Amino acid sequence: MERYDVTIVGGGHNGLVAAAYLARAGLRTLLLERLPHTGGAAVSARAFSGVDALLSRYSYLVSLLPEQICSDLQLRLQLRSRSGRVVHPHLA
Repeated sequence: MERYDVTIVGGGHNGLVAAAYLARAGLRTLLLERLPHTGGAAVSARAFSGVDALLSRYSYLVSLLPEQICSDLQLRLQLRSRSGRVVHPHLA
């Protein structure tokens, strides 16, 4: 049976950051997520049945990611802005 120093429940954006910091600090870290993927609200998904488009449910969360975390975890992340707005095709 494996032993861990810390267990994080939830693989959303906050859980992933916490796990990364703890693992970099040398702690044996276990991250548990009930869904088949990590990322929580920061994941893109098909928002509308029959529409072949991936939309970020909470893309603004990425824009709130502090630069210090990107630096600490040596993330290579480029944020790009997009003009316009997204309208559901059945409501347009």
